[in-house]
Amino acid sequence: MKRAHWLALLVISILLVAVVFAPVPGDTRWIRTLHNSAHAPIFGCVALLTLFIVRTQPRFASLALATQYALALAAALLLGILTELLQIPVGRDASVEDALHDVIGAVALLGIFAVFDRRVRAASKASLVRLIAAVVGSAALAVAAAPVTRAAIKYQQRDERFPVLADFTERYDRYFIFQKSAEFAPATMPLQWAGTAGERAMHVNLLDGPYPGLEFIELAADWSHYSTLAVDLTNPTPLGLQFVLRVHDATHNNQPSDRFGRRFELAPQTRQVIRIPLQDVAAGPRERVLDLRNVAGMIIFRTDDSPRASELYLSRAWLE
Repeated sequence: MKRAHWLALLVISILLVAVVFAPVPGDTRWIRTLHNSAHAPIFGCVALLTLFIVRTQPRFASLALATQYALALAAALLLGILTELLQIPVGRDASVEDALHDVIGAVALLGIFAVFDRRVRAASKASLVRLIAAVVGSAALAVAAAPVTRAAIKYQQRDERFPVLADFTERYDRYFIFQKSAEFAPATMPLQWAGTAGERAMHVNLLDGPYPGLEFIELAADWSHYSTLAVDLTNPTPLGLQFVLRVHDATHNNQPSDRFGRRFELAPQTRQVIRIPLQDVAAGPRERVLDLRNVAGMIIFRTDDSPRASELYLSRAWLE
């Protein structure tokens, strides 16, 4: 039993070291979501192993079942906080969200384990305790799995929607569109620019920070079978607004000369479809051809010399 005790401590140590030092293999939303969600099963295992250690120690073995489970949960919480603090010296940020995932994972696996725990089954009111444990554990497990499930659904929807890159006339979904010095909100298109009664769009409130606008990330990558990029924008303001539309591929070196960028104007109080030939996009970099089979991102931002009118509507973006 003593050997099993030390083995459990070793496994806990390995799990904690992995949390602090394991590299994140990529920078996509999917990878980041998987990485963050991995905290839940890891600290669920930490909690179960702690429960095992508590039960193998004579001084703790006689404690009430509820106390044993509470100690296991508390250990997972404290170790989770400790790992977050230890990530700061190695160049990572401490995250309250990750610590919350730690607790949720511990609650999930402890709850599910309690349903099958022989000591719980032998306790008084075992049926009620096991029912509560099943409900709490299952709910926590669902919460822990929700981010990964949502991410998988969003990626599937992105691929099914292609060659449409975004369509806010159907539903408000900006999972792959980031705010850049801007604030987004679902909106009803003002009547004078609406194609149909009650048409929906995304309202973009442009702020005073750098490059205010929209950033499309992780686009469906292969644009090589299409000829035109189209973006449906509306300028409800009385001022003509100047924008740049930028497209880059996966090998982009983050230099202006290594991407496509085109300046355009949105006339005042006008809805306009901006169309750009993809052959122009491919010719954007100075020293190479932009890879239309591996497009990585697109940004639309207001230029520094544009009037500071602060809003526009995005209806759709698609390839033709």
